[in-house]
Amino acid sequence: MDLKQEVEKLKDLQGNIRGEGILTDIEYLRFKGKEGELDKIEKKMNQLGCPIKFAELKSMEWYPAWWDVLKILVLKDVFNWTDKDIFEMSNFAPKVSFLVKMLVKYFISAKKSFSQSPKYWRQHFDFGELEAHEFSEKEKKMVFWVKDYKIHPIMCIVCAGYFLRIAQFVVKSEKVNIKETKCVYKGDPYHEYIIKWE
Repeated sequence: MDLKQEVEKLKDLQGNIRGEGILTDIEYLRFKGKEGELDKIEKKMNQLGCPIKFAELKSMEWYPAWWDVLKILVLKDVFNWTDKDIFEMSNFAPKVSFLVKMLVKYFISAKKSFSQSPKYWRQHFDFGELEAHEFSEKEKKMVFWVKDYKIHPIMCIVCAGYFLRIAQFVVKSEKVNIKETKCVYKGDPYHEYIIKWE
């Protein structure tokens, strides 16, 4: 992957993300014992035209969404990570998310949490839309549609990891899985994520 070419495409992206969306991945690096590598990540991002200082980011401030995408691509490049590593990092993020901790207080039931999920999307992004499409306690299934969210294919993996962890918080099951069954990068009009549990 040529990161310089990726940056040129990313810079055209519209939309913002809360600082927390960037910072939760930094917490993951600390968790994995890679805090000493943060300077290397910042340096690489600076070289690519994204002057970022993680220590100066504020959780509730808005920042360009492409910064978050670039951070993930740089992490993948610097640490030679696979998609599985990115998934695991994204699955970790809700555990340390201030916004999620605040919202978890109100997770009364899986169904209630499911119906409220579009509001949570708006807490994190000022673009795109999360639609709580289908919930079935009987089939032990929930389906989410993510619309108007085409920023980079790596974010399909990020969303899957993040959504799975939220489901793991609210579904009373040890076995919960997720699958992206529709994707805008495969010609579909939106991303579809199906979460099932046993």
